[in-house]
Amino acid sequence: MVAVAATGALTVRASGSELVPEGTPVREARGQFRGRVVRVFGPVARPYLSVRSRAAPSPAEAVALIGATVVRE
Repeated sequence: MVAVAATGALTVRASGSELVPEGTPVREARGQFRGRVVRVFGPVARPYLSVRSRAAPSPAEAVALIGATVVRE
């Protein structure tokens, strides 16, 4: 699940409790690079990841990303 902040950063819910280190690359399910994890926060069982992209998504891209599934490399 993805949410897009006003700054263009993505907030992603991890799928489980597996450790995702900062700096981990993140891609959309279809393979497009979306950014890198810059912060891990929230519950240990299923944390949230803050992902910073190279450029903020356009409004159309942001709408398409809301609720999308992303994967780490």
